[in-house]
Amino acid sequence: MKPARGRQLSLFGVEARPPAPFDLEGLLAGAGQVGRMGGTGRVSIVVDDAWRCAAIRAELEMRGLTVSCEATGEEDRWQLRTSYSALLAPLAAAWLDEWGVKVSPRSLALDGRRLRLWVAAAGSYDGPRSYLLRLAPRPLAPTEALEADEIVIEPPKLEETAAKPPTVVAPRPSRDDRPNVRRRKSESKITAFDPGPDEFADVEEVFNPDEWPDELPTVMLDTVAEPEPEPVVAPAEPGEEGIDRQVADNWIAVGDALVAVGLPAVLVGAESGGPAYRIVGPRRINRLAELVGEAPAGAPAGVWPA
Repeated sequence: MKPARGRQLSLFGVEARPPAPFDLEGLLAGAGQVGRMGGTGRVSIVVDDAWRCAAIRAELEMRGLTVSCEATGEEDRWQLRTSYSALLAPLAAAWLDEWGVKVSPRSLALDGRRLRLWVAAAGSYDGPRSYLLRLAPRPLAPTEALEADEIVIEPPKLEETAAKPPTVVAPRPSRDDRPNVRRRKSESKITAFDPGPDEFADVEEVFNPDEWPDELPTVMLDTVAEPEPEPVVAPAEPGEEGIDRQVADNWIAVGDALVAVGLPAVLVGAESGGPAYRIVGPRRINRLAELVGEAPAGAPAGVWPA
């Protein structure tokens, strides 16, 4: 790939080294998922546009991977996944813990090759001076509400709303109420009226009131500490989703990797168009453009960083 005019080659850019399977960390830094089976690994991701799927597919085929790209049927979304390959086994081992949960490795480093895949999967402008790198799929638009005349409310059925009489359960009769029932004889040789032998049965106890103490000893009881109240967790607002701690840790690790490559970014939540990292300012966007190289074929104007 030829560098754009007026730009110098970057030590972290796409021209710095040849493509490698570990470049798929750029997909995993965003919304990509990884799995493993035996000695192989697999990467999948959902993208919003067909050109993104085609661009990523071309990039992964350059790395010797077999890729499939299919429409999901949800607002022009596309599911891209690789076949299980031994080339991706080290990547899966680095990004999955012993329970198969996606965990960002401490050695995560982003460069032009990895960032190019991330931009191709989920990069877009958020204004002339702001660029977003999404960490999760774009939220789906809410479905259109039905017209008032299309809503049909059926009245409840009478048998469902009528009060049912309470069920009366007859008490079980006791043994005294059943004189004709033969009682089973206990098989034990010791009856309830036989307490057993008493070795002190022949000793006669005599109570002497003079031997009783005038004052009873004071018994001090240990104070019982009251349990600490449990912390009150504020309930989530309607429509608000909680963020898993491991997911948040992954996002923080990705943010540190962006800083290390000279792209400090702001983590924004869903209420601000995220979750995503927002790169603000022409200088930082130009830095991103230098790292990821020229736009792939099919990318619409105004989407790729420039």
